[in-house]
Amino acid sequence: MSKNVHDFFAPTYGDARQRFLAAAAKSGAVVTKHIHPLKGPSGEELALDVAAFGPLDAKRVFVTMSATHGGEGFLGSAAQVGWLTEGRYRDLPDDTAVVLMHAVNPHGFAWLRRVTEGNIDLNRNFLDYAEPVPEKPEYDKLHAAICPDDWTESARASADNILDKYAEEHGQKVLNRVVMGGQFSRPDGVFYGGTAPTWSRTTILAVLDAHTAEAEHIALIDFHTGLGPPGHGECYIVGNEGDPGVEKANDVWGTDGVSVLAASGSRSAHDGYNLTGIARELAPVAFYGNTLEFGTHPLETIYRALRADNWLHVHGDLNSDFARSVKADLKEAFCPDSSEWRETVYQRCMEVWQRGMTGLASL
Repeated sequence: MSKNVHDFFAPTYGDARQRFLAAAAKSGAVVTKHIHPLKGPSGEELALDVAAFGPLDAKRVFVTMSATHGGEGFLGSAAQVGWLTEGRYRDLPDDTAVVLMHAVNPHGFAWLRRVTEGNIDLNRNFLDYAEPVPEKPEYDKLHAAICPDDWTESARASADNILDKYAEEHGQKVLNRVVMGGQFSRPDGVFYGGTAPTWSRTTILAVLDAHTAEAEHIALIDFHTGLGPPGHGECYIVGNEGDPGVEKANDVWGTDGVSVLAASGSRSAHDGYNLTGIARELAPVAFYGNTLEFGTHPLETIYRALRADNWLHVHGDLNSDFARSVKADLKEAFCPDSSEWRETVYQRCMEVWQRGMTGLASL
């Protein structure tokens, strides 16, 4: 792996933020900082930082977001730092602006958690809260097994046996949907969407509002890691039939590694999915959202890391050796310590980014 790409990957949130701000300053970007009300584990300032290029009244705006799921932020940050460092902001298409939102969930990034403060999954927090939140009776039935009170070997084995039996009866995909689809009744559980907008959601929408006032077309990449074959970067385009992001997905993002998941009412998306929520908020402006997901380790490894981290923050001691082990496992689950993986995923990020810029310019 080239030294430059290696240097784009920071070891901590604080270092990632420093690298992003330094690269943004060197590039001449317009930088704004949205300070989070809480602090990081070492008392450090947390922020959603923005680097912007191009005119504020641009008709086309290209946006990237890192760390929607905080612990997944290392790759998204690296992609943004690399894009800046390599000078890819030069020669933007006419009437096009680019907005980089670094660490949209800075609390989760700093604390090495998927979730925001309050244990809320930001990617399940974009419901229309004027409507009743969805009920998830199947999750409620399985909550005690998904998030057992004890994290001993015997307690985990008993809990896993319950989940395995459910998968045998209903199918693994159904179980995955129950666990991952978003739930709104157990604040101490996993994939909890919350009952009101989080700081991160509110700040994301404020940034978009400030930078898309005259936009007619908005494309957005949200960088994620943890699902799919190791190193593979799949573009997930999710929305309603007839939405611009669905109808023109292949015009903007191409066809290579692009999965378009469209259904009436967004049934194919998790409840509170961020890109469908952003599309709703930006309407009637045409929005082309892309969840760019990179595989790391097997799904059972990802589940185990998330469940252990949830147990730690609900029941455990954050200053223990066990806590340090959990955090190390979680970081490896979402940003493998592999030169080959990092080289591969970074190049794929740049390919999708450039393809999206070209597709947006063609509209």
